[in-house]
Amino acid sequence: MDLPKLLAKADMATRWGVTTQVVHNWESRHNDFPEPVMRVQNGKLPLYLLEDVEKYEQINRLIHKRYKDK
Repeated sequence: MDLPKLLAKADMATRWGVTTQVVHNWESRHNDFPEPVMRVQNGKLPLYLLEDVEKYEQINRLIHKRYKDK
């Protein structure tokens, strides 16, 4: 079974080479920031579809680091 790849804000920060605070700020300021598709840890941790994050990266010309999935 193939599950969709999900990212937390910490994962996005790693991809983009910024802090999680910067990611939080972009979420607050950018209307096109991806919407979370799920929340875990009793609703405290939003998760985002990789596909939505990649669209956001492309629109906002974010350079992200490629890292190997573990």
